[in-house]
Amino acid sequence: MGVTVGSTNVGLFSTGSAVGEATVVQETSNISLKGLSTGGEGMTFAADGGPADTFEKIGGTNSAFQSTQQDITASQVSAIEAAPFAMSELIGGEHVAGGGPGR
Repeated sequence: MGVTVGSTNVGLFSTGSAVGEATVVQETSNISLKGLSTGGEGMTFAADGGPADTFEKIGGTNSAFQSTQQDITASQVSAIEAAPFAMSELIGGEHVAGGGPGR
């Protein structure tokens, strides 16, 4: 299992609770929430990661979607891909090794 976006003290790129860790973004500067969410904006990702719209799991305390982590749905993917890009939509986001998107 991969790193999960935490439910408190969420950041773009840091150690612990960061969207950058969960997506395995390769950049360490000029990181954008849109790029982490959709894969655009010049962001590149390691093979075991990818943008937030490819998470297999999403949700948890303080999540805009649900209070427990569950398989991501197509409507949640659409929300992640649409402006305004919200950190709260990414809480609990995780790439699950060997899993496919829960769509």
